[in-house]
Amino acid sequence: MSKYFSESEFKRCTPSCRMEQMDPAFLALLDRVREAAGIPLVLNSAYRSPAYEKKKGRTGTSSHCDGKAVDIRCNASTNRYKILKAAMECGIRRIGVGKTYIHLDSSETHAQDVIWHYYE
Repeated sequence: MSKYFSESEFKRCTPSCRMEQMDPAFLALLDRVREAAGIPLVLNSAYRSPAYEKKKGRTGTSSHCDGKAVDIRCNASTNRYKILKAAMECGIRRIGVGKTYIHLDSSETHAQDVIWHYYE
């Protein structure tokens, strides 16, 4: 259950997924980030299966595969600031910044206290 996210938002993700595939604690954390940011968080990507990741040439061990990561659409610098500030205030310790999105994840098995940039 989520305060701010609905099943239909997960179905619109690439690839399409279901809210139940997401880690419940991570969903609760996303609700807190959304509340702190004060703006809607539009999901581009959420859960991705290991098979999907491998098909895309990745390792299949992404935090997306554990339901502990999302990519949030973000095209404006003011919104980017709000999302990044809220994420860090809420304890997100793994952040990726792309030209049109922000990756947030709560993996415990990957490096912590990191922010990276996607070169697109």
